[in-house]
Formats: sequence, C-alpha cells, structure tokens
Amino acid sequence: MIAKNSKVRILRKESYWYNQIGTVISVEKSSSILYPVTVRFSSVNYNGLNTNNFKIEELSEIASKSEAS
Repeated sequence: MIAKNSKVRILRKESYWYNQIGTVISVEKSSSILYPVTVRFSSVNYNGLNTNNFKIEELSEIASKSEAS
C-alpha cells in the first residue's frame, strides 16, 4: 500500500523521472481524482519543479531496509 513518506520508483515512461525514486508527499482518497499520488524528487525537471502527480499503477513501492529484515 502506497502511503505518505513511502519511497516509490516511477514506471510512467514519458515522465522526466522515469525509473527514478521519489518520496510520496500525499495520497488523495477520492476515487474521482485521476492522479491521486503526489511525489517529490531530489532533482528538478526542465521547468525547475521537483514534484509531480501519478496514478497508483505508475508507481512501484520500494521496500526499506528495516522492513526487509
């Protein structure tokens, strides 16, 4: 389950951050929102932005080392 502060890998091929890892900063609960997950990155894109919204299907959650133990 993707939740706030989760580390995620971006699977949307046309995204500037494709295959990079970001941190989830919010997840909207409403089913009417097309891109409910807001992700923040350490790098900026061509417009100087470091956040973007994604569908849940476009993200892969990264297990932290403490959870893997």
